[in-house]
Amino acid sequence: MKELLQLIMAFCSRCALRLCLPFLKIKTDRVLFQSYREKKYACNPRYICEALMDLCPNGVEVAWSFREPERFSFLKERGIRVLKAGSWEAIRYALTAKVVCVNTYYKPTLPRRKGQVQLRTWHGGGAYKKVAEMEQLSALKRLSIRTQLSGATLYLSSSRAFTEQTIRASFGYRGEVLEIGMPRNDMLINGVGEEKAEEIRASVGLKEGQRFALYAPTYRDDLKADGHGLDCARLKSALEKRFGGEWALAYRGHVFVKGGDVPLTDLSDYEDMQPLLAVADVLITDYSSSMWDMSLRFKPVFLYCPDLDTYDAGRGFYTPVGTWPYPLARDNGSLERNILNFDEDDYVRRVQAHHAALGICESGKASRLAAERILAETKVKSAGNVL
Repeated sequence: MKELLQLIMAFCSRCALRLCLPFLKIKTDRVLFQSYREKKYACNPRYICEALMDLCPNGVEVAWSFREPERFSFLKERGIRVLKAGSWEAIRYALTAKVVCVNTYYKPTLPRRKGQVQLRTWHGGGAYKKVAEMEQLSALKRLSIRTQLSGATLYLSSSRAFTEQTIRASFGYRGEVLEIGMPRNDMLINGVGEEKAEEIRASVGLKEGQRFALYAPTYRDDLKADGHGLDCARLKSALEKRFGGEWALAYRGHVFVKGGDVPLTDLSDYEDMQPLLAVADVLITDYSSSMWDMSLRFKPVFLYCPDLDTYDAGRGFYTPVGTWPYPLARDNGSLERNILNFDEDDYVRRVQAHHAALGICESGKASRLAAERILAETKVKSAGNVL
């Protein structure tokens, strides 16, 4: 009943807003960004925006909409307009921007406009867990997602497998795809530099010389943060035995998962995950596409999947988890053994083969290429350079 009511409200909203369109002309130099349903200044839209501002700091009107705009007032100093999500001003910008760039499904309440570029970046690379049409969904949920997927005119892709399995098969999209990689991954491919790395490490409380493992489980429908039985003391001991040195462990929850009881330093509120991956020595995850991001650094990724059978039955995967290059464990004992027996050379070979099998498209310059495409759509000339 809740999903039906939401669909009815979305339909009514679209119809009402269509009546306003003759009075709201598209502004050819206006670009609107949203990330994680207007919760964050993060992920691919963030890096595209920053490249756009470097290329053309004064020629494009850039805006972001947020649920909590007061948290992002610092963007105003960069000449970015900060809007309150759901306000008439935010709706007006969404209907008049030449380019709208988002990293999730898009609002079903807004009509799609002819002449507007809807750039969808999604928020994960590779091709792992199923999404949208490939999931096991109720008829109403499927209709709701189709409504949110509608209107896309351009997608970015990290691999040919992502293009075919996620964008084409799961999203049902048949339009143009830029296979240039995820803008958020440029820093992982190119590196952040020693000075920046130390700055990130200091921001999360790491001591000099201390090694860092990040535990980042994916989204689950119960929206509850949970350590899933991870034995942190055993994990830390195994890391120290295999890799040496002193280790710090931290937890990073999915942006749509509520806080819970996880026995680790909680970095879920750290605005953007990529800097954490840029300095992490090891990633522990389950089905999160962060494994793809981390693999671009060829750093160890260990899968801890105690609920694999349940998750597979409810969500499903494009390919069996056992075929991925990351050592798989269903319990703490297996995770410990995988760490202690980790073979770095074999792991690198497997990751390279995995990249080749998926048809990797990561370029290390996706932010600039996407920003240049936006400028081409707005017909504003670049005034700067992005390396």
